[in-house]
Amino acid sequence: MTEFFRPESIAQALSLLEQYRQDAAVVNGGSDIVIDLTKQRIHPAAIISIGQIAQLQQICLQDDYLCIGGAVTYKQMLSNADCCAFRGLVQAVSQVGSPAIRAVGTPAGNLVTAAPAADCATMLLALGADAVLQSTAGTRTVPLTEFYYSRGKTERRPNELLTEIRIPALAPGEGTGYFRVARRKAQDIGKVLAGCRIKLADGVICQASISLGAVNACPVRVESLEQAILGKSAEEAVEICRRTFPAEAGLRESYFKEYKEAVVPAVAAKAVALALEDAAERSGR
Repeated sequence: MTEFFRPESIAQALSLLEQYRQDAAVVNGGSDIVIDLTKQRIHPAAIISIGQIAQLQQICLQDDYLCIGGAVTYKQMLSNADCCAFRGLVQAVSQVGSPAIRAVGTPAGNLVTAAPAADCATMLLALGADAVLQSTAGTRTVPLTEFYYSRGKTERRPNELLTEIRIPALAPGEGTGYFRVARRKAQDIGKVLAGCRIKLADGVICQASISLGAVNACPVRVESLEQAILGKSAEEAVEICRRTFPAEAGLRESYFKEYKEAVVPAVAAKAVALALEDAAERSGR
C-alpha cells in the first residue's frame, strides 16, 4: 500500500525522504510522475507532496543569484519580473506544455525527471544554473553541468530534495535566448532544443554558454561551439553556428536522426542570434 504525505516544512519532507529513501516519490505538480503512477511504471511506498511548503515557493535575488524555490511553478516564473529579465528563460518556459501544465509544473521537477527534451532544463543548463540539494545530513550545491548522468538519472540521492535552483544574475552586456523546433506549434515535445547565454564587449563575444536538448540522453553543454564563437562579432558567430554540427550532439539511432542532423546547426544559430539580440538591447545599442 502506498502512503501519502503532505509535509508543511522542508524539515518534515527531508525526514520522510530519509525514512523511505528509494521507496519515496516526491510530487509537486505531478505532470510527469502522475503518468508513471497511472501506468504503474513505479510503485512507491510513499508519495510526498511538497507543493504546500511555503519555503519552496519563493523567487528572489540573493548574493548575485536568481533563486527559484523547488515548488515554484512555471506560471509563477512567467509573472515574476526577475525571471522575465532572462528572456531565454521566458522563451523556454512558455514552450512547456499547456497553460494548465504550466500552472502546476515546476522547473525543479523538470530537472529531477531528467528527460532528454526538457525545455526549461535545457535553458537552465545554458544559464549556468546550480541545483541546491538538501537532506537531513546537510546541503550541497551541484552545477547542472555535473547534475545529469543519463536519461532519468541525476546526481540527486534518494534522500535529497531539490530545494532551490540558483542562476547567476545577468551582468551588463549579457543576453539570453532559447529556440526549439517541434512537429506542432503547441503542446508537443521538441525535436531539437537550444539555449544560449552570451556576453558582448566592444562588439565581440567575450563569454558564451550554449546547450542542446533532445539530441542526447540528457541536455548537454556545447563547449566546442562556445569556444568557436569567442572573439567573434554577432554576424560571424551566427554564421559559424549555421555551418557547424557540434561533436557534443551525439545523436542516437532513431527515425528523426537525419532530420536532427540537418536541423541542429540552424536551431543553435537561432538561439545564439536571439541571445545576441537580447544582449544588444540590454546594452542599449
